[in-house]
Amino acid sequence: MNPLLLVSFGGVAGTLVRYGIGLLIPQDRPGTLIANLIGVALASALLVLMERRGITKLRLILLPGFCAGMTTFSAVTVHSIEPTDGGLLYLLTNVVLSLLLVAIVLPIARKTIPVRE
Repeated sequence: MNPLLLVSFGGVAGTLVRYGIGLLIPQDRPGTLIANLIGVALASALLVLMERRGITKLRLILLPGFCAGMTTFSAVTVHSIEPTDGGLLYLLTNVVLSLLLVAIVLPIARKTIPVRE
């Protein structure tokens, strides 16, 4: 299947999940933060899974498709340029928590996901 179609399919699914998160958490900033943190944690684990299993087509659907569709850097940027509403703190919170999640999830995924033999 065409890589563009695979990424598109995953992107649509990720965007729909992001929309659902927005319905569950209607406040913009917390909803965006939660979606981004879920996407970062999921992408970290999937990266390990994909590198150890070598599943190229699934990788296109899940990483640049689903995870990219679910996370919303553009919304973080918009929320961050609102300095009177704590924009810089919001940006810092997104970055620090995202890096912390990667530092936690990657080692766990590397210990728990076996290499394909």
